[in-house]
Amino acid sequence: MMLGGLLDNDANGTVQQLLDKATETFVLAIELYNRPSIRYRVEGFAFFVCNAWELMLKAKIINDKGVDAIYYKDNPTRTISLERCIASVFTNDKDPLRKNLEGIRRER
Repeated sequence: MMLGGLLDNDANGTVQQLLDKATETFVLAIELYNRPSIRYRVEGFAFFVCNAWELMLKAKIINDKGVDAIYYKDNPTRTISLERCIASVFTNDKDPLRKNLEGIRRER
């Protein structure tokens, strides 16, 4: 919930939790990719890096629009997908980072 342009403590805590989880998940993705003994490491990397980006983008959306913005309007117990997060944050569909994220998302 937004209060005078600033996030309340609950939203700040949510953002920090999302960022902490995103950091851990990015590290896990890289560690998994760097293990040559795992047969499906590329697929595992794609899964975890997508999860990390989703968490990070949701933190950005909460900072910009408030906690309610990451939930579906018709189902407030379900958060939006990575695809929606990407479209919400990277509004230019030609943005190179957006195109790369969409490509990784397809590999997942």
